Amino acid sequence: MSRLDTSPNELNEPTNGYSDHAPVIARLGGDRTPGDLSGDGKPDLVAIDTAGRLRLYHGDGKGGIAPYLGDGFAANYEEIGDGGWLGASVSHRGDFTRDGLEDVVARVGTELRIYPSRFAGTRLAPPTVVAKGLPTNAQVVTAGDMNNDGDADIVVSADGRLWLYENDSNAAILPAVQPRVEIGGNGGWSPMTITAPGDMDKDNRPDLLVRDTRDGYLYRYDGSTMFGTRTQIGYGYTTTNRPLIAGAADANRDGAADMWTTTETGTLTFYGNPAGGANTVVGASGWGTITAIS
Repeated sequence: MSRLDTSPNELNEPTNGYSDHAPVIARLGGDRTPGDLSGDGKPDLVAIDTAGRLRLYHGDGKGGIAPYLGDGFAANYEEIGDGGWLGASVSHRGDFTRDGLEDVVARVGTELRIYPSRFAGTRLAPPTVVAKGLPTNAQVVTAGDMNNDGDADIVVSADGRLWLYENDSNAAILPAVQPRVEIGGNGGWSPMTITAPGDMDKDNRPDLLVRDTRDGYLYRYDGSTMFGTRTQIGYGYTTTNRPLIAGAADANRDGAADMWTTTETGTLTFYGNPAGGANTVVGASGWGTITAIS
């Protein structure tokens, strides 16, 4: 209510029925749950299909996928991006426009793009290009707040090295990022699949969930060391057994970071805690046609 114009009308108020008070429009988004693109407080999953379309799968708060009830009927997903996404690396966990809503960050071609926040039932807004010249196989994740300034940051794996693009929330025009700086030790990131689960070890710093594609070992890279140290938390996550992996934030809302994977049989599997090893099939079929998840 504080945004409303409550000043008195002017004495020369027009007689044509219109007020001299200009309308004020404000979007009151508030803070969203990390990973929540739909605004219902439950982390969601985004995916790219073989036609190059971007899909949004609404999380059910239990680690599974809820039916999308838009357009008058139930469906498994909501299409939020038309063709052109094939080969892209996409992520979502953070507000880069300071409107209280979560944005989508992606490497499309050689560009690092930020797609502003969206509402259920709508396509993504046009993006802002915040960096150029990335390799076409660069991996992008919105890891979380890496520098303790309250804003989510972007991590990119490119040319065997790991790079941090800090959120420049004080820029005159948003979204924007700071020039990149190298993190993650002394290289060696080329064979690694990276994804952002959130804070896995409860030290209030975001971690990385990393799969070594050479042997299928799964690691937690510690955010408190800028991903310079790691702990093995699983094995058997080969690109054959588990083609795609994605940090799920706290998808079942039990206070621990979770994970989704696709399988060699075309299903989607939820891991309530990657270190625990237990898993549940939450998508029975059709996931073999998905090329990327986040």
